[in-house]
Amino acid sequence: MDAAGTVAFFDIDGTLVYRDEKNLNGAPTQRVRAALEEYVAAGGSCVLCTGRPKGLVVPEVASLPFSGYVTMDGAHVELDGVVVRDVAMPAELVRRALEEMERLDISMIIESAELNVSLDRGENWFPHVTTVTTAREVEALRPDLRFSKIVFHDHELEKYLSSDFLRQTFVLYRLGDGMNEVTVEGINKGAGLLAYVEALPARPACTFAFGDSENDLPMLEAADVGVVMANARPHVIERVRELGGHVTAGVLDDGVARALEHFGLIR
Repeated sequence: MDAAGTVAFFDIDGTLVYRDEKNLNGAPTQRVRAALEEYVAAGGSCVLCTGRPKGLVVPEVASLPFSGYVTMDGAHVELDGVVVRDVAMPAELVRRALEEMERLDISMIIESAELNVSLDRGENWFPHVTTVTTAREVEALRPDLRFSKIVFHDHELEKYLSSDFLRQTFVLYRLGDGMNEVTVEGINKGAGLLAYVEALPARPACTFAFGDSENDLPMLEAADVGVVMANARPHVIERVRELGGHVTAGVLDDGVARALEHFGLIR
């Protein structure tokens, strides 16, 4: 397939870079970097599609040749530096979630395009962002409570699931690398991908999505072609196969580069 006019959306963790509980910020291999550069040189367009806020994308990834960003699981979308989508969870739900997670002693980070805050309930897991200890302090930092996503570690999952309110109100993504993401219906990578495509001046010749985790499923479903990494969780691979998508090699075996080669987008 000719790369010209195509758009490819790439997850970061487990797709472009390796990540586990001890290695939260990896770097793409030289082969993957060269593959993306060749794809763009051939007329393709690369878009980062991540659960992370843009401010938490490490330089080793941000320096890849992206023309756009879908961040915070699709809540915030930028095309050539212009914001084309920016949505948040309802403020009252955010307030109640903060209060409930404080009550349950769940340490977490709550994220927006402008501000990320760690609610530290006895574990300093997120020292790289502003840290507080109570829900009230989070609201003092951002009175409008305009946040799009919550992240917490696996060892807090049992406490989270013990809450009927949290379990029944929010969408939970189990990422498989020791982390979990929480948001609401309508905020997902698929919605972000579609918003990005809608903002383009012309319909792409084909859209590709590359991912490995539960939070990637909406974009893998929304793209013309879904590409899942071999290191993905089994139910994610099974779903992509049901969609007629492609299973590529794992992140440690340069699966992104191999898939671009498989489709003839690069040589």
